[in-house]
Amino acid sequence: MEHSINNPVTQADSLHNVQQPEVLTGQVNNQAQMVKDIVGEAVNKPTANEQERDERLSVLEATRITTTTEVDPEAYSLTVDGVGIFALSDIHGLKGKQKSGKSAVLKVCAAALLAGQQFRVKSELEEPVVLLLDTEQQAADVKLVIDELKHMTRCTDDYIDQHLRLYTLRRMSYDTLLGDTRLLIEKYRPQVVFIDGLVDYISSFNDEVLSRQLIHNLLVLCEENRCAIVNVLHENKASDDENMRGHLGTVLAQKAGTVLQCRKVKSGIVNVTCPDSRHGQMPAWNICFDSDGHLVDADLIHQQEVRAAKERHDAQRQAERNLIVQQRLDTALNIIRLYSGCIHRSELTSKLVERLGLSRPVIANFISQMLKGGKLFESNKYIMDSQKLVLPI
Repeated sequence: MEHSINNPVTQADSLHNVQQPEVLTGQVNNQAQMVKDIVGEAVNKPTANEQERDERLSVLEATRITTTTEVDPEAYSLTVDGVGIFALSDIHGLKGKQKSGKSAVLKVCAAALLAGQQFRVKSELEEPVVLLLDTEQQAADVKLVIDELKHMTRCTDDYIDQHLRLYTLRRMSYDTLLGDTRLLIEKYRPQVVFIDGLVDYISSFNDEVLSRQLIHNLLVLCEENRCAIVNVLHENKASDDENMRGHLGTVLAQKAGTVLQCRKVKSGIVNVTCPDSRHGQMPAWNICFDSDGHLVDADLIHQQEVRAAKERHDAQRQAERNLIVQQRLDTALNIIRLYSGCIHRSELTSKLVERLGLSRPVIANFISQMLKGGKLFESNKYIMDSQKLVLPI
């Protein structure tokens, strides 16, 4: 084939014409590989469910405890005779019947935190900030809390205002109380939070779902902010039921690190015990109001009352025992006198077993006690009601 003079074919053109199919083949292969890579990447990319699963596993792994896990020791905000209560990063409870002194106990705890110690309650924190939220009392009554704390601690007004944040939330709705509490905690960073009226944080304390959610939210709040949250909740109304009210009380009892209980005895003393604790059992302590209406230590008064009550109880039991013994002795004397004041011991025993419905060992022991005490007399196995009788031969 001849090439035209007007269209000369150079060596380069010849080479290009020869190599062009190879270049096209390479481009096709590259494009195919790119498609393969894209498809492979799409196939290997985790689905939304798999991503969610992996993220959840990461959260769970962060909570795992192993043999090498280092955990900070529990830090208590208060102690009683060296036993810690109200640990930081945990939720706690304070329960009692209505008007049993729960608010008074909160005052003692707050006073101890502010002043370092109040009665036997001692602070384990260095100048902590205390947040006290009252959802029950009106402002005038809440202001009296400040007055009582000033009297108890002798702290200056400036110190109290710097370390105590006291709020009256009686007019707030349960819709906002949790958010308000979170806002105050994040703003002022208290180490101890007292909620006097947890029931007001929820529309129904018998709603299990709402109760669990509220306690969960408070637990997360105290863990995230490393503070102790102490919640006041009434016990059920029945005198023999000391459980906190409703599902809210049940969940709080399950999650709480410490639960204190208040009981008001007849003399007006508030007795504080710790029926539920994950660790050490707090010793009981007592407070009362003096003639001027101020809180005072009532441990000595309570001990005296307990001792006096025990003595009265023991005296009553002794009087009851004496009455029973006297009744048995009267029965024995009546039998002896039917036999002219003298009866064989075995026969007296049989008669008393029949009359009193008691066993022979019990009757035998009773006769021995009466002989030893000089109430009855014996000679030649005959029992008499007097030593002056002439005994049968």
